[in-house]
Amino acid sequence: EKTQNLERSKKEIDEKNKRLEAFQEEINKKAEDLAVASKYKSEFLANMSHELRTPLNSLLLLAKLLSENKEKNLTEDQLESAGIIYKSGRDLLSLINEILDLSKIEAGKMDVAVSEFLVKDFGDHLEKLFRHMADEKNLQLIIGFDDTCPLSVTSDIKRVEQILKNLVSNAIKFTEKGSVQIDFFSPEKEVQYYRPDLSGQPVFAVSVTDTGIGIPSDRLDSIFERFIQVEQSNTRQYEGSGLGLSIAKAYVDLLQGEIWVESKLNSGSTFYVSLPPLKLNNGS
Repeated sequence: EKTQNLERSKKEIDEKNKRLEAFQEEINKKAEDLAVASKYKSEFLANMSHELRTPLNSLLLLAKLLSENKEKNLTEDQLESAGIIYKSGRDLLSLINEILDLSKIEAGKMDVAVSEFLVKDFGDHLEKLFRHMADEKNLQLIIGFDDTCPLSVTSDIKRVEQILKNLVSNAIKFTEKGSVQIDFFSPEKEVQYYRPDLSGQPVFAVSVTDTGIGIPSDRLDSIFERFIQVEQSNTRQYEGSGLGLSIAKAYVDLLQGEIWVESKLNSGSTFYVSLPPLKLNNGS
């Protein structure tokens, strides 16, 4: 009787194992199908973005020529309309470029061009880029360099610049009064990261702090998702695609770093970016 019970138990276990194996195969198949679908989606978005940019560039060129009114034969209303067409086209081109960048990253077609650049020069460049925007809104634009900040950094300066452009432009957009501050520093080595390969390294860090509208605590976890807007009222006050932060995070991931945010509603936000030194392309 014991032998029969053992045989029955063994048979039940074998059947369960077979069901588990079949279930695992089904999961693996679905994962493969999902990966293929994601690849096709990224390739479609990339190709469609290219196709859309060609006629859009022609539209922008013609709208710009109209808005210049070199023959002085357009009325004020016509000039205003040409200006609106040009601005709307620029906004659409920016959105297409953002989608194209995300598609390239997803498809693994975004290359990293590592070089060494001076942090002080990079900070001065950012100030020149955003000084006019800050002045237009009567905001203080503050650039700070901590004593711990390295003199130079090895990374992809183009991607780092795009990350900071997205963060700073967002900070200015959502701040009506006060200041936007960019600080360059190196975190203490004891800081714990989600990425284990960052711990103990001479990490380069940047923080962007504003005195703007802030982010609700229940939305902090989703703020880096695509098409997520900080402000979601029925009558939207702030324009934007909701792709800026997701692109910034995608670039940070590409550069093997981390990005996170601390914020309180109506009290401003601070975005932190930590990046490890990358090897130069020549292998040195």
